[in-house]
Amino acid sequence: QDKCLRKISSGLYTFQTYLEYVQETFTSEKQSIKSLCYSTEHLARTIRQMVINPNEVIIPDSATQESLRAKLKSDKTWIEKITIHLILRDFTSFMEKTVRAVRYLKNTRSFSV
Repeated sequence: QDKCLRKISSGLYTFQTYLEYVQETFTSEKQSIKSLCYSTEHLARTIRQMVINPNEVIIPDSATQESLRAKLKSDKTWIEKITIHLILRDFTSFMEKTVRAVRYLKNTRSFSV
């Protein structure tokens, strides 16, 4: 249970950088993406608090985030669109798996959400 929650929280913190990139690049849906970023960060913090040792949750440092943002940037609009599409698709997949894992933990153990 603890290992699962650690992985979920770490994954959410990792996706924060990707979602911030989407927010900067995908300007037509800026408010929706901003809301998604906030909700993701809140969920990551909440799950991190449920972990026995919250310090074990991996949170990317600012240097790692900057490096990743630099790699994501592109001069070509179509590459940005494909990158955004892939990020959102992977985030959706991650969240579907997260929901399944939390539901499983809730049904099989004394786990309160």
